Amino acid sequence: MSSVSDPILSVQGLCVSYGRVHAVRDVSFEAPEGSLITLVGANGAGKSSVLNAVAGLVKSRAGRVLFAGRDVTRWPAHRLVDAGLVQVPEGREVLGTMSIEENLQLGGWHRGDTAATTIDEMYERFPVLAERRHLLAGALSGGEQQMLAIARALVAKPRLLLMDEPSMGLAPRIVDDVFRVIEEIRASGTTVVLVEQNARRALRAADFGYVLETGALAHSGAAADLLADERVISAYLGIE
Repeated sequence: MSSVSDPILSVQGLCVSYGRVHAVRDVSFEAPEGSLITLVGANGAGKSSVLNAVAGLVKSRAGRVLFAGRDVTRWPAHRLVDAGLVQVPEGREVLGTMSIEENLQLGGWHRGDTAATTIDEMYERFPVLAERRHLLAGALSGGEQQMLAIARALVAKPRLLLMDEPSMGLAPRIVDDVFRVIEEIRASGTTVVLVEQNARRALRAADFGYVLETGALAHSGAAADLLADERVISAYLGIE
């Protein structure tokens, strides 16, 4: 486990509502710089709503989000990206009618000419994207699109990377590849906040875990401790 340092992200009393539906209720957690933390829970537990509020994609009803010591609660998503807080969205959301290269260029829109070097680095990290750089993104397999979505986010040079259900819909072998990349990203010094329905896999990779149930925190702690907690196993992790 990485050593605990000052949190790069602090979420305090976050509440998110959609009309009369309270999706997130008084959720607080921290991500120490250089750590990998995960939010786990059943479908509808509020995991993605937390991530979208942190990323500036939905407005919170109450609470604060602090990033790198600044209150960014009301910042729009594009300003957060410019500051180094970047999300890999659920469902990948690559632009299928644009090429791989064009998708990566969009990831670095705010960096100007300096993005080209990082795009070259992404081609080295993901050779399948280099081989097909002129192919339309919509022609890629689900696993390849996920790699493109991660690469596009990394072109933005994030200090904090939010990842929403990166293993969703992928074959087990591809899930292995995705988690290998996630762990490499964290090892490079980038803080990762991971939302993942595959709770066991996420907790194995993480330093800290937060279990959400119907929009509220039910359990939290070191990931290894949650994996060994019989209450968490029986209620949220199931039988492997």
